[in-house]
Amino acid sequence: MHGNGLPHRVDIARLGEGEHSWAGALAGCPLPRMDALDARVGDVSATLTLTIDRGRPRLQGNCSAVVTLVCERCLAPVALDTAGAFDLVVVDRIEEADGYGADQPVVVAPKGQLDIAALIEDELILALPVIPTHDDADCDGGQRQFGPAGEAAPARDNPFQALESLKRDDSGEVH
Repeated sequence: MHGNGLPHRVDIARLGEGEHSWAGALAGCPLPRMDALDARVGDVSATLTLTIDRGRPRLQGNCSAVVTLVCERCLAPVALDTAGAFDLVVVDRIEEADGYGADQPVVVAPKGQLDIAALIEDELILALPVIPTHDDADCDGGQRQFGPAGEAAPARDNPFQALESLKRDDSGEVH
């Protein structure tokens, strides 16, 4: 286990073979893509295990945070417990990713520099719901009524009423 908290970056080249673990909070690190989603992110906690076996790094872990978004039904803030788990092969270049199948996710760490903060931000974004909403019992978004309750809509004149008289013949029947 390495130090307190999570590093924002890891230099894989400086780590030796074996297993390296971190656990804690990702503090003081901006998450610009979450900001672009108008999401307020609470404390981000994560556990990471980087295993280097014969020069091939693999990163496993999980992350969680409370993310506040706008409810799409009532437009009020909604706090969502968000969590993601991952098992990734670490590669230096995107071209190396082609050597792995579609069922094996990879993360690119250029020159051995793994951006932990960006990786955790990716996982949290992937864990967000497509349409953020409160639970049905907590949201009045679908139950809104406009105007005084119980009042019927006023009757309006039919704009085609004048044309109806043209359709009547002398007997008063409508054709």
